[in-house]
Amino acid sequence: MTCETLTAAWMRMAVVAGLAATAAVHAADLSELNRACAAALDSGVVVDARRECAKAANLAAEGGRSTPAAQTQAFDKMGDLSLLLAQNTEAETWYRRSLAVRERVNGRDSAEAAQSLESIGNALLRQGKLDDAEPLFTRSLTIRQTRFGAASRDAANSLHSLGLLAMAQRKPAQAEDLFRRALAIREKLLAANDPLLGRTLSNVAVAVQAGKGVEAADPLYRQALVLQEVAVGADDISLLDTIDSLARVAVARGKLQDAEVFWRRSMAIREAKLGAEHPAVAMVQNELGMLFVNARANAAAEEMFRKALAIRQKAFGVNDLQVAEVSNNLGALLYTVGKIPESLPLLQHSASVTYVALGADNPVTKARWNNLQRVMSNLTPVR
Repeated sequence: MTCETLTAAWMRMAVVAGLAATAAVHAADLSELNRACAAALDSGVVVDARRECAKAANLAAEGGRSTPAAQTQAFDKMGDLSLLLAQNTEAETWYRRSLAVRERVNGRDSAEAAQSLESIGNALLRQGKLDDAEPLFTRSLTIRQTRFGAASRDAANSLHSLGLLAMAQRKPAQAEDLFRRALAIREKLLAANDPLLGRTLSNVAVAVQAGKGVEAADPLYRQALVLQEVAVGADDISLLDTIDSLARVAVARGKLQDAEVFWRRSMAIREAKLGAEHPAVAMVQNELGMLFVNARANAAAEEMFRKALAIRQKAFGVNDLQVAEVSNNLGALLYTVGKIPESLPLLQHSASVTYVALGADNPVTKARWNNLQRVMSNLTPVR
């Protein structure tokens, strides 16, 4: 072999080695970015999560020699972040990119593909595209039943997703059946203190409430809360959905004292976990205000509405629909107790914000303008 041939061979080897080294660096960089993205998501700092997850997703989109697992992790995390930010269309796009990789690498009927189908279905569900979501959830269920068995944990997850879809489709009987099937599987496979059991039973209760009423749902919610408390303790933030549901059921059943106990417990957990000025606290204060109105405890209702209004104005600005909601409630209460001049600006603001946000034909807009007109009709004309 001549010197020239040897030189060419060494050059080819160097190029190959360089490409391999670049690919290894690319893969290592993506893995590191995925870890940073996951840590930022876990911390709850959205600004950091957006930055780190975007870096990982963009690097994954470049392709290179990254492993398929690292690529799909980057796409999935970006999809998860998009869902967290209510950017549901963007979430769907990222999850579809992940599906494309998994179908190419693992096959259309792989467990990995089923995972992506579930994620895309959830994003479509949040967009209200129910007809598009249904075949994806059904396909995921079929794959999981075939690969893991009809009584597998993965199959239960798909049944639960189909239950959520049925609720969105206003099919409570079908949703109840799907949730109960998921619960039966989970009860056989999971430990008695697994929090997933309580959450699943709570969803059974939601379906029962929609189809059979609050009396049938109340004992299910209570049982679900007991299961959740055993799993996570009495003051965990994951209890809030069930506690809030019990409060609303108590109101519907006319059990106002029970409802107050549940709402105050919900507010205490939110204040402890999220802070006293978090908008989630204002939501409960608004609910308590409405509860006190029904109980004719007007002073207590006024206090709660004013607290909720202050929090929401600080969090969202004055021209927000959530501010308009509390302004309407407080204005209506002040009118009822005879503070008509004070109620007028609150009702005017609520009606105006609602009109701009929802339009003149929306039922909420009409109701708030009616409240305003009722107050104005009682004002004494200036002579």
